[in-house]
Amino acid sequence: MKKIFIIIVIFSFGSFLSKLYCQDIHFSQFTASPLSLNPAETGFFDANWRFTNNYRTQWATIGTPYRSISVGFDKAIHTKKAKHFGLGAFFINDHSGSSNLLVNKIFINAAYIISLNENNFLSLGAQLGFVTKDFSLNDLSLPSQFNENTGLFDSNLANNLISPIDDIKYLDVNLGIKYQTIIKNISPHFGLSFFHVNNPKETFINGANRLAMRTAFNSGIAIAMNKNIDIIPNVLVMYHKKTSDFVLGGIANFKLNPQKQITNIFAGIYERNSLNNADAIILTAGLGIYGFDLGFSYDVNVSALKTATKNRGAFEVSLIYKHFTQKIKSIAIPCDRY
Repeated sequence: MKKIFIIIVIFSFGSFLSKLYCQDIHFSQFTASPLSLNPAETGFFDANWRFTNNYRTQWATIGTPYRSISVGFDKAIHTKKAKHFGLGAFFINDHSGSSNLLVNKIFINAAYIISLNENNFLSLGAQLGFVTKDFSLNDLSLPSQFNENTGLFDSNLANNLISPIDDIKYLDVNLGIKYQTIIKNISPHFGLSFFHVNNPKETFINGANRLAMRTAFNSGIAIAMNKNIDIIPNVLVMYHKKTSDFVLGGIANFKLNPQKQITNIFAGIYERNSLNNADAIILTAGLGIYGFDLGFSYDVNVSALKTATKNRGAFEVSLIYKHFTQKIKSIAIPCDRY
């Protein structure tokens, strides 16, 4: 078991170091990327520590694909009182399009989790991150480089950009809050997070552009239909300046023999749009195997771009491992799926 885990960790960090790719990215499997979803998720789970890994590739059919990867680790630190802390760190990389926009983010997470009573839990979280971004003009053709004599773009012509900056660096601050409760056979939760609260300066052309705050609301409810089946609907709503993202759907989780290698299987469907225009239908499935939660999803593109993409969107893989200690903890926080 330890050998399997070590191999997966090495593979994940190897992918991270070799691809070093990210913008303000998000994953279709947002519940499988807790540390990028809400800082208050740090340490908010029913185990000792947790390892997460996500990989996404998109738009391979219409040019240079967008590739994103994240690797995270967080740990619950329990106290004798009805409260505990969460500490963690995670990395996000993204490589975007022909401009080779490369974004690397590293975050340190902390959360303060309070057990209001045996059925109600509240978490307050924060993230402090360091972000680097750079890009390349080598594979881009700008309007000023169009040669009217040949009817072709010529990279030797002036691009007319005013002293572009090769790379930018800044600190990023994110905050979040999460509430979860247990009501008989259901366990709803609600999360609200605020990203870029310090409005860091972000520009490649010596301008005064500030990165606007992004707000995200997520909620879900784990419904135990019986001892073997859970239904888990989820919703995510995000706003960033004049753009929005709305994801609604859920999964069905089927519990198998916990003594077997495969402990559960799950499948579900989500729909993502911008509140005005449909974007994608997200098909997801996965299983619990050797203590890992392994998930797969595919975005079926249904936007106006579907003519060019032929309905092909993004493919994602998620991996979560949680280590359970034998020590009795002072409080136990219910876990939706992971």
